[in-house]
Amino acid sequence: MVRALCLMAAGVPAAGCTGGAADGAPASQRPVTPSAEHSSPHVRPSPVPSVHSEGRTRVLEYGDLVVRATPESSGVRTEVEVANTYERDTTYSVRISVADGEGWTAYNRFWLQDVPPGGTGRDAAVIGSEDMGPVPRVPKIYVDEFTPVVDRN
Repeated sequence: MVRALCLMAAGVPAAGCTGGAADGAPASQRPVTPSAEHSSPHVRPSPVPSVHSEGRTRVLEYGDLVVRATPESSGVRTEVEVANTYERDTTYSVRISVADGEGWTAYNRFWLQDVPPGGTGRDAAVIGSEDMGPVPRVPKIYVDEFTPVVDRN
């Protein structure tokens, strides 16, 4: 299965998750590597994660995956975008967690179905709620799962 990717959208270098974040993170938030059984026959090199800001929005870019997390009064609006670089239609299962680094954590699973070759799948949802406590002003983004399922037909 796919391991998780600890990518903090708070300006901490995502590759190293410095400040002890990688050591203190649960096992489900460690670096992700695409599953060979769900990907194309050739092994792809692991992409290099990149995190930056676009105004109030934190943006995580990781290979074919882009995640945007924007704090709102009712939760964190989270947008997922995946570019299909396979030669067949592909469905993606993507589980994203958003946190504040102090105990507020919420997650959602996105299903991007039948993304055509060369196409881009997109989905968005508000993750978490104000009932959980103050919404993170600088959300940290975690990719808990990123699984492409390539159509074999």
